[in-house]
Amino acid sequence: MPIPTLTIFNATIEDVNVVPAQLTSSTDAKNQEIDDLTEMMMRCLENADVEDFIGLCAKCKENIIGHENGCKALGALYHVHCFVCQKCRDPLVKKPFYHTDGLTYCEKDYLDTLEKCDVCDEHIKERILRAVDKQYHPECFKCTDCGNCLDGVPFTLDSENNVLCVQCYNKKFAYTCKACNELIVSEDGAETYRIIAMDKDFHVACYKCEVCDVKFTNDEGKGCYPHEDRLLCHTHYKEAVA
Repeated sequence: MPIPTLTIFNATIEDVNVVPAQLTSSTDAKNQEIDDLTEMMMRCLENADVEDFIGLCAKCKENIIGHENGCKALGALYHVHCFVCQKCRDPLVKKPFYHTDGLTYCEKDYLDTLEKCDVCDEHIKERILRAVDKQYHPECFKCTDCGNCLDGVPFTLDSENNVLCVQCYNKKFAYTCKACNELIVSEDGAETYRIIAMDKDFHVACYKCEVCDVKFTNDEGKGCYPHEDRLLCHTHYKEAVA
């Protein structure tokens, strides 16, 4: 009887993007960037004599007067009231902030943009493991039986879609050979077979006479002759019952 082929899955890993978007601009966009920098330099020179002038705000392009009204972040100068969270608009000076895809967020609103782990329900801040249409922290994706982490490890599912390592799946569902007491499992996903005799299971290679090790076949006189819970060839069966 053929053993059902074991379906093996592999999870994928992604890095959470918390890096400012990089410009992959056309020539026109690069020229515009140069023009903007040139204009900023000229305006800085024009305002060099203004008392407490510290530079131009990278957001509104207006003068920043007084150190208490400005801040430096992401390699640029901003008004304190201009450097705010993209979502809630709260000022970000002296607070943790995140810059991703060109947008700046406070910690709370940044976390709200992230996916949550299907196991612990916490935000995934670094690496995302994706498997069976769900997302996980890599360390949270474990075999439901033995608890071993399955990050980078092949896994499978049972009939109720519980995640299992291959070893635990085989322990739960594979048949055990009566002769060698080993599991009857598929190797490398290839189809394998088991022999059923005397309501017991056997590897094909283990289905042989317990006295002379002759393998049983379907040829006449070369099959299995069970006797007192033993597998015997025809010759040794006759000896046993004589």
